[in-house]
Amino acid sequence: MGSAKPLIVPWLREKLDRGCYPGVTWLDAARTRFRVPWKHGLRQDASSEDFQLFQDWAIDSGSYQPGHGAPTPSVWKRNFRSALNRKPGIRVLWDHSSDSADPHKVYEILPGGAQAGADEAPGAAVGGTEAEGPGPCSERSGDSFSCTQNDELDAILTTLALSSPEEDVLCPELGGRYVTEAATGRDFPPLAQPNPSPVEQLLGSNLMMTEFEVRVHYRGHLVLETLVPNPRGFRLVPPGLGPSPCPELADVVLPEPGALPDRVQASYTAKLLQGLGAGVLLRAEGAALCAARRGRLHTYWGRTETPLPGAEGGELPKEGYAHLYDLQRFIKELICFMEGQGSSPTYELWLCLGETWPDTERSWKKKLMMVQVVPTALRTLHQLSQAGGASSLRSEELDLRISDSLGEGGLLAALRDWEEHMDTQPYG
Repeated sequence: MGSAKPLIVPWLREKLDRGCYPGVTWLDAARTRFRVPWKHGLRQDASSEDFQLFQDWAIDSGSYQPGHGAPTPSVWKRNFRSALNRKPGIRVLWDHSSDSADPHKVYEILPGGAQAGADEAPGAAVGGTEAEGPGPCSERSGDSFSCTQNDELDAILTTLALSSPEEDVLCPELGGRYVTEAATGRDFPPLAQPNPSPVEQLLGSNLMMTEFEVRVHYRGHLVLETLVPNPRGFRLVPPGLGPSPCPELADVVLPEPGALPDRVQASYTAKLLQGLGAGVLLRAEGAALCAARRGRLHTYWGRTETPLPGAEGGELPKEGYAHLYDLQRFIKELICFMEGQGSSPTYELWLCLGETWPDTERSWKKKLMMVQVVPTALRTLHQLSQAGGASSLRSEELDLRISDSLGEGGLLAALRDWEEHMDTQPYG
């Protein structure tokens, strides 16, 4: 007969007292505060050791059996976090999971929560079995894992390749030794690390990391279509402009109007190009997209080519930047859409040069110069939410490094994880 599912508080106390995992340590003599490393799978310095605590809880709690099914570190970690979150006597004191050098969380066991394990001393029975006293945790054979396609739920939400070794923490309560020196007796191979896809970069960095598709229309006719791979953003400029004062941005040169058949239209378009001056700037600032104009030409923005009365948008400033959209808002809207509680979120931006926008009276095709901007990573997430998985999308529409096993339920869970993390972080 199998052992009963252990209580997480006494289970975790025993692991902490025995120093089973590097970096999983008590932070005070009263044994009420402890830290847990919280790395993501795409970090170059990540290894199986970083997920061993979560895996062991999955095994001891009965949610995972080695050799049965593919290892899923992201699920183990999420279940571990959920088990702690369900305990009213435990709270997250500090969330430093986005710290590039030392990602970790610090938990605190409140007085009421401490009672959950107060009757069990270190080394007492855990999960219905008698522990063998202090010492290294017993090894599990055949439990090593690598970051495969089935782990992409975590990969989508990982930090970028930020390879800084985890800092050791000096713990005076444990004799002044560095707690990360606790031996585990395990020899783990490093995880295989693919290059992050644009979507992985977008969510993993907590920044607006994306490429941009830019389409320029002169009175409804497509005159330029280009992909801007620079995640910092770009600048719309007239032909023949000199050196850029914004070298961090890519330049998108608007076409000369000479090829337009309507000579009157061509004349007006040429005047608008002359008024562009130093251009129109669209840049990523943290998790936000911002824009401004630097010339005499008044420029307006909106979120759709078919605006309704009261539609979001307005004029871009000549000094400073206007906040157009941010990643956190898009994720919240996408989650509501997937849960059936909201409409499909828009992710495009429309810029109108020289004429007001949004305009509910005249179609965008009647405007002299309209520029459509598509952040490609947002589009990919939107397609995933509609398709219910990467396998139903054409390869040219989606980076296939995103797991073809990632279904709609998995994506929704991953987005909720990301939203929960971002709710505790400042964003631009």
